[in-house]
Amino acid sequence: MSGIPPPATEPELLERAPFLDALTDYAADAAQGHGRFVLVAGEAGIGKTSLVDAFRASRPDIAWLWGACDGGFTPRPLGPLHDIAAAVGGRLRDLCAPETDRNELFAAFVELLGQGVDGRRIGVVVEDLHWADEATLDWLNHVSRRLAGLPALVLVTARDDEPGDDGLLADVMGRLAAHSSTRRIALPHLSASAVARLADGHDADDLHALTGGNPFYVGEVVALGGREVPPSVSDIVRARVRRHSPEAQRILAAAAVLGRPAPASLLAAVSGVAAIAVDECISSGTLVPAGPDFAFRHELTRRAVEDALPRVHAAELHRIALLVLEREGADAAELTHHAVAAGDTAAVLRHAPRAGRAAAEASAHREAIVQFRRALTHTGQMATAEQADLEEALAESLLVRNQSGEAEGHWRRTIELRRGLGDAVALSRCLRRYGMCLSRLCRNEESRAAEEEAYELMRVADDSAERAIVFWVRGVSDHIPVEDRRAAIEECARIGKDLGDDALVGKALLAGVFAESDSGVIDFSALEEALAHGKRSGEPWLTACAYANIYDAKVDQLRFDLFPDVYEEGLAYCLDHEQHTYALFLRGSRVKELVRRGANDGAIDLALECFAENIAPLNKMQVMVGLVRAGFRVGRPEARAWLDELWALGRANNQAYWLVSVAAAAAEAAWLLGDQSVLTEQVDELYRRGLDDHPSLATGVGTWALGDLTGWFIRLGRPVDREHPLPAPYSLEVEG
Repeated sequence: MSGIPPPATEPELLERAPFLDALTDYAADAAQGHGRFVLVAGEAGIGKTSLVDAFRASRPDIAWLWGACDGGFTPRPLGPLHDIAAAVGGRLRDLCAPETDRNELFAAFVELLGQGVDGRRIGVVVEDLHWADEATLDWLNHVSRRLAGLPALVLVTARDDEPGDDGLLADVMGRLAAHSSTRRIALPHLSASAVARLADGHDADDLHALTGGNPFYVGEVVALGGREVPPSVSDIVRARVRRHSPEAQRILAAAAVLGRPAPASLLAAVSGVAAIAVDECISSGTLVPAGPDFAFRHELTRRAVEDALPRVHAAELHRIALLVLEREGADAAELTHHAVAAGDTAAVLRHAPRAGRAAAEASAHREAIVQFRRALTHTGQMATAEQADLEEALAESLLVRNQSGEAEGHWRRTIELRRGLGDAVALSRCLRRYGMCLSRLCRNEESRAAEEEAYELMRVADDSAERAIVFWVRGVSDHIPVEDRRAAIEECARIGKDLGDDALVGKALLAGVFAESDSGVIDFSALEEALAHGKRSGEPWLTACAYANIYDAKVDQLRFDLFPDVYEEGLAYCLDHEQHTYALFLRGSRVKELVRRGANDGAIDLALECFAENIAPLNKMQVMVGLVRAGFRVGRPEARAWLDELWALGRANNQAYWLVSVAAAAAEAAWLLGDQSVLTEQVDELYRRGLDDHPSLATGVGTWALGDLTGWFIRLGRPVDREHPLPAPYSLEVEG
């Protein structure tokens, strides 16, 4: 295929034969229809790209597609997939348009893997996963889950010495490892004997001691020549660069600042020297051809050149790059990078908001957050409406990523700005989303106040989608009297039908199930209908919410055989559609099911996996209910500390459903330990609160949660109200 850089010139490939053999085996698996996703991992310079290049050079029978993650600047959303689509062309390239649903793009790529190219099976190479944007990680996760039945081979290189600062890469790599198609190759350092074969007159022991057997470092020292071993790798790179002519050094400086493969014409335009100087850089092996472009042979070299540039010189090169790339219509993320480095505030304000919105639309919210924050450092030069829009966009991306604590302050600032703009619908929307953020932080009184203000704004407003959603929020709020909830749900449904909005009608159906569930009866058919509305309308939130509630309700009601595939289907949907909160909710319900099935060790493992992610307090509380119960059942020493943390989350949330669930977990612990000192006085108070369904308490305690607590009270010999109606099996236990 076109667009694939040829293999770079490297030192002799030593001690890599077993790994080439493994890749051959994985290619054979793929040829039999058992696709393989191979993660080639190792530190910088260990030879990941060299291994992959050597393998694909040996397999011309495979049609290779190539893409790389951006390391020189905040990455473009789906950069590697766009590289591949540009080379493939056709429908895949057309689906890279900004307005396209990314799931349609992902599906088209998987379809291409199944079809092959020109009668050949497809091999995909994605370089530098450690720099991937969030959307690219989602794409690869999507591909990996579907690869097992396809005749394709996917090779991904990643540094294992650059884990990132938010755990996202580690989380995705953990998910990839769980897929049946995934294999891993970890490249070791070269042995002392291998380094000796490459030493070319250097003292082999000194060379091995300096480089640690890192193939890139060994090659750089040998290429430098002479007999003295430089004291550091940076010294090696600087010494090699100084051997170039002044014109070639300016080309290298421009290439380092651009931070990605570039044509000779662009290198010349930024450096201010003739393009012919690129030839010297190629002859020295410092730059290598990458299709029609030229790039550093290794990112380590690029970074060393960039770091050595004087500050003013670097800023000037970024300024020139910005001017040239603006004329060429470059990607907004790349333009923002150069604008920031050049200190050009006006350019930052031109490009950073656009880059942030493009990233958010592609569900690359981590990158969107970076871009929105860049723009918001210059609020003194913005109109109030523009600042409000950016604050809202930043808050929304933070909320989507479950960074609710950070999002909260930005929602407050957004609301302050919106109050002076006279747009009631926009203010209502922000108050409503602020209320959701506070709810995830278990700050329910403040959440209710924000939602109530939104309701007062929309109560007598003209019909709109926002007005319907505000009534929907009221309909699912368990502190509102049931009759008022039903009226709000009916209004939401009416507006949805009048507007022809299938998603609003589905939300009303979902709310109706919530409103009637306190009796212990779950209308599964209405949940299924809400799910169908979500799929039909293409509304990810509604679809994910319906999946999560179908699964949680069947677990709560011990109907394990009902909807046997809903967990796997729902989790896959949530991960594909950026519904991380509901993905965590589903896994929290899974923890609960595993506990109820007696699979306590599995429940603990899954719960602890969830905690490795960004997790809001509400999600954490749901997961911890099952974790605490499993922990006490198997005698984990951390169980008492887990229970204390669960109580703290429950008290902060202060919703009776969750508090009663926490109390039930504590009561079970007391029974298992034979020690009722585990229980606090609040447990009896919560039991009484669960019995009281008066609207002034209006806590929405499901009778299933109350039945669970009642059962443990009976086992502990504590008094219970035997006349209070409970669903079976709890009613049978009360009857003895």
